[in-house]
Amino acid sequence: MTALGGALVAFRYLTVLPLPRSRTPGDLGRAAGWFPVVGLALGGILALASLALDRLVPPAVSGMLLVVLWAGLTGGLHLDGLADTADGLGGGWSRERALAIMRDGRSGPYGVTAIVLVLGLKTAALASLPDGLVSRTLVASAVLGRTGPLLLVGLCPPARPEGAGHSFAAGARVPGLLVGGLVTVAVCWIALGPWGLVPIAAAGLATCALAAVVRRRLGGFTGDTLGALVEGIEAGVLTVAVSLDFLALG
Repeated sequence: MTALGGALVAFRYLTVLPLPRSRTPGDLGRAAGWFPVVGLALGGILALASLALDRLVPPAVSGMLLVVLWAGLTGGLHLDGLADTADGLGGGWSRERALAIMRDGRSGPYGVTAIVLVLGLKTAALASLPDGLVSRTLVASAVLGRTGPLLLVGLCPPARPEGAGHSFAAGARVPGLLVGGLVTVAVCWIALGPWGLVPIAAAGLATCALAAVVRRRLGGFTGDTLGALVEGIEAGVLTVAVSLDFLALG
């Protein structure tokens, strides 16, 4: 796969942009190194939107509108994965039952609750950040959210022999994952300075924790758990940024 082909696959899968679809099962994994770049593009759009909204509406309204735009740019892909993962882990007492629940397109109480809590946390965090930190944190969180899957694929196997998780694992290559990781470190350092290492560490710990849970409960990760990880890291990074601002950056 060419570099341009990998970029197209990553942007097509992770955003609503009308680009060519993946043609072979391993394309998604081979495009993994571009995931943080997609996050950088999404974060840049959100950062520009935040600068405009700061002049038009109060922080709470701005935070809500940014979260709406965030979900719209990804087509709700990761939120769907979050809901399915919450339903599967919350309602399935065996591996087979949990995976069956996650295949069901309907959202149950665990899934709905997870979506509400994550979106609420994002909105509250964005409303709590000072104006000068919102745009930088949006970029860092969007990039880190799409770096988590790069680490997860190295920590546990796919749970199924088919599906998005298997496709991702089948094509993932160490050089691409390393390049994606370096892009993430560079972006977080530029956006937040030395403090950028804190959300990086937090995202790494969250990924390790999820890897341990899905290994034990599901036998590995699925496409849904990748989406849940993206949403969880994004919300977590925003929360960490609020804490850092409260403790040191302000």
